[in-house]
Amino acid sequence: MPVQNFFIEQEQRGICDTVNCSTSVLIQCLDTGRSAPAVRLELFRALARSRSSSHLSTAPSLQPTREPQTTEDAGSRGQQQKRQRVERQKAQPTGELKIDARKLWEVLRRGDLDAEVRKVKMKEMMDMLRGHIKEVTFKHDMSRVVQTCLKYGNDEQRSEIAAELNGSYVDLSRSQYGRYILMRILKYCPKYRDEVIKSFYGHVRKLVRHKEAAHVLEECFAVYANSKQKWNLVAEFYGREFAVFKSIDGPKSLDAVLATTPQKRETAMDSLKSTVTPLLEKGTVQYSIVHRALLDYIRFADPSERQQVIETMRELVVEILHTRDGAHAAMLCLLYGSVKDRKAMLKAFKPYLQRICCEEYGYAVLVEALDCIDDTVFVNKAVLQDVCGMMSELLADQYGRRIPLFVLGGRNPHYVGSDALQVLADNDKVKALTSKKDASVRRKELTAFVSDSMTEWAAANTTKAIFDPLPSQAVNEILLRAHGDKSAAWQRVLDLVRMDVAQLGADHVLISPIANRVVTNCILAEHSVPKSADSTLPALPESNPKFGSEVLDALVDSEQLVPAACAGAFPVRALLESPVTGERAKQLLRPHKSSIEAAMKEASKKRIFEAILNIL
Repeated sequence: MPVQNFFIEQEQRGICDTVNCSTSVLIQCLDTGRSAPAVRLELFRALARSRSSSHLSTAPSLQPTREPQTTEDAGSRGQQQKRQRVERQKAQPTGELKIDARKLWEVLRRGDLDAEVRKVKMKEMMDMLRGHIKEVTFKHDMSRVVQTCLKYGNDEQRSEIAAELNGSYVDLSRSQYGRYILMRILKYCPKYRDEVIKSFYGHVRKLVRHKEAAHVLEECFAVYANSKQKWNLVAEFYGREFAVFKSIDGPKSLDAVLATTPQKRETAMDSLKSTVTPLLEKGTVQYSIVHRALLDYIRFADPSERQQVIETMRELVVEILHTRDGAHAAMLCLLYGSVKDRKAMLKAFKPYLQRICCEEYGYAVLVEALDCIDDTVFVNKAVLQDVCGMMSELLADQYGRRIPLFVLGGRNPHYVGSDALQVLADNDKVKALTSKKDASVRRKELTAFVSDSMTEWAAANTTKAIFDPLPSQAVNEILLRAHGDKSAAWQRVLDLVRMDVAQLGADHVLISPIANRVVTNCILAEHSVPKSADSTLPALPESNPKFGSEVLDALVDSEQLVPAACAGAFPVRALLESPVTGERAKQLLRPHKSSIEAAMKEASKKRIFEAILNIL
């Protein structure tokens, strides 16, 4: 009985069923009357032998096997799931509407759809959605339908959608899919932009921390809001009073508020700090409305609190350089920051240096770094070495050229934007306290670092660059202010001077309205210091070529002096007015005065001829 019970137990556990055991083994165990443990041991041995034997490889498996799934079965199962999904959608309150709208949307969204057909389809879509837009707009598929209606609808249809969603703008901004509809309303419905912006009043501090809503808030603030609306949005960072009370004719900046009510300064700074600090800790500082708040905080906070913020954001400064307020805030961080802070900021700039140089506002931050950091050796390693390596790209860019030209030409309004110049001037008082090195010494050291690279560029590119508006300014500054040997670049200019004036006409270096300025400035620099708004610029290098004398020699050798005068070349006038070359030039041109007078009669612009003749 115990042995029988054991086999029953093993059968229940599935052991005897998994292997085709030999019947003789089982009978032999029962006949000998062995005990249960002995039978169990004999059984396991039999199982092991049966598993290792070859006949088990052909034995049918007792495990249930699945029949291979055919394409027909898979297709029918997929169709069944699709039908179930459609049935679930139809069971929803707006299920039929969604299904029909998506079918119509597949036609409406086509870019090659005929204009008349699109008008008809838009009318059908609006008739279908009217009164239900708010119910369906938060779903990802229907969000695309509404976006397409805003894109292709007429003004009346767009206004109808915006009006039906009015009152839900804040909820839409927080929706993962609804925010795109709000973006379309801002773009295509000008009449409702004010309503969208006003709906955010009182919610700005929460929305700026929201992952989805922050994008809509940024679009409103940076693109569509006027100055008053921008103030009403950003003012909520300064306290609850500003969030509740929106004045119509009140101040539009924190400066104006503190000028009339200075007692609000402490409250405003505390509120700003409570808003700005979490954003800095999370690293979400890419929005322009946050840049405005950061700028106001750095400007008006106490020195100790300002230093704490600068230490927190020194690794994040690179993320705020793309806006005017962000670049201004970054410039103040460099100005007020410690030596350690400044070095950390420049190291953070290094991977993105070319982009920063070529940004509309970002370049000004590098200008501030060149203007206020005393450690010029570190500035050279962190900034100028890379600038020299991409000199050709920078000098051809509208903003990129301003970095090397600032090093040579200083605060020249032709090179540095008016906004950046104003900030630099306002920062001079602070710079006097935070920077110890003399400005002229700093400028001389920086110029020495970039001179070799810039003269090499000029030697290779002057022949073409001198005729290009932007690079020609670089040629001018290199010839006048760069250190070292500039003979190669200057020789390129002289080669152009020797060319035939009559053959080239307006393309000659002395006649071209762009190139002749470079030659004229060089001639004047031989006897007078060029005018500059930057008093920190050092004197011109004594190793400069004798520009005027060499130009006159080149014209005489090539017999182009008289043709240049008859063509009304401005450099000829500069040669006549120069105390170095004037007498010689007069002697050479006086015998040809009648030729110049004859040329003046045929010329459309006579002032330059009159000036030349008056000197003669």
